[in-house]
Formats: sequence, structure tokens, C-alpha cells
Amino acid sequence: MNSALKTTTIGIDMLDKALMEGIPKGYTILLAGTPGSGTELFAKQFAAAGVGKENVVYFTTTERDEDILSTMKGFNWKTDIKIVNIGAEYYRKVLEKELIISRYREEGIPVNEIFTPGKKKEDKEINFLTKVTYEISKLQPPFRIIIDSLDFFLNQYERAKVISALRTIKAHTQYYESVALITMLNNVYDTATQSGIEEIVDVILELEMLRTPGGFDKYLIIKKVRNHPEKTGIFKYEVKEKGFVLVKQK
Repeated sequence: MNSALKTTTIGIDMLDKALMEGIPKGYTILLAGTPGSGTELFAKQFAAAGVGKENVVYFTTTERDEDILSTMKGFNWKTDIKIVNIGAEYYRKVLEKELIISRYREEGIPVNEIFTPGKKKEDKEINFLTKVTYEISKLQPPFRIIIDSLDFFLNQYERAKVISALRTIKAHTQYYESVALITMLNNVYDTATQSGIEEIVDVILELEMLRTPGGFDKYLIIKKVRNHPEKTGIFKYEVKEKGFVLVKQK
């Protein structure tokens, strides 16, 4: 049955084999991990694996474009991807204005005098959640979406709206036989939010680090594969010169 599935690579050979010789087209992956476990690096490796085969769009909420590309080049990964920098736009449209207002207030300038009468009306407030879904709707299939990370949206918008947007992204990805990877922190949200997100996605991967006397042991857990409970499992992983490598299955 698996041989009939159309698949595409995740970018990690042993993980491809552990799933269905790749990830089925139309699937959405949730990658959860603790800070420092490497979710953002995994996301870049996943992005690079689609270059030349799919239209790759990388939504970032935490990094500069140049840092993303520099990291990918450091591992000799292909970098022909489109970056949509939500974090940078959020700074320009929201945080920078707040900083200016705070400075003027500290200097005793009334808020109503901050902007001169002749200045253009300020841009309408951007809904970044809507921006992401709009950008995705414009993509030509086959595409590969990376959203790093969902935490930004969960902290900015009502959880129900984020889950609804995720459902839309998943349906669009499925319809166009493309793939999506979404990262988030593990075990920080309430049960309803966590279960709502996990129900939508097709595959759940978790990165965990356990402290040992000599440092850390790193594990990649396949927690869910839709319709294939036999695919769940635990692997050790390392980060080498070519990126993530699975080295041992428990």
C-alpha cells in the first residue's frame, strides 16, 4: 500500500525510511521541541530538501533573512528559497512604533504631537495570521511551506483563530499535494490548544534532549503518523557537517 503513495523527501535519509520512503505529498508535519533542541535547524534542512523540486517558502518569526541563508550555506544546503519575514515586519509595523512612543513619552512629548498633521495616515494594522494564509494561497504547486514558528501566532492571536488558520493551511496543502512543516515549543500550551493542533496535522515529530554525565543525548520521536501507528518510534540524532543524522533506533 505504501508503494502507491506519492512521496517527497524530508531531507534526512533514515527518517524518510522510517516513514514511507519519504513524506506523503499532501501531508502537514508538526515539529515540536524544547529550546536548543534544533527545531529551527531541522526546518532549514527540510526547506533545502525541496529546492529544485518544489516552490519553497520559509516563514520566519525570529530570524533575519541573512542569518537563515548563512546557516544553510554553512551546511552546504541549497538556498533558492523565498523567505517571508514575519518577525521583521512585526518589528517595523508594531514594535518600532511602540519604542518611539515610549521614548517620546519619556521625553515629555504628548502622544498626539508625535505625528505631524501633514503626515500620511498610518497603515492599517496588519493581521500577520491572515498574511501567512494569503501568501500560501498564492503559491504555485507543488510547494513546500515552513512556518518557524507557530508560537508567535499563538502568543499574538486567539488560540481558536490560530487553529482555524492551521486547518486552512493543512487543507490547502493536502488539496495541492504539497507539504508543510510547522515548528512550535513542546509542552507549553494548555491541553485544548495542544490537542487541537495535534489533531489537524498528519505527522508529529518531537526533538528532546536528556542531560547525561557527558552532556546531552538527543532524541527524535515519531509521535504520530496518520493511519500508521506502527510508524511511531524513537531515534537518537546528531548534528553533523551535513545536518541532522539519525544514528540509532531504540
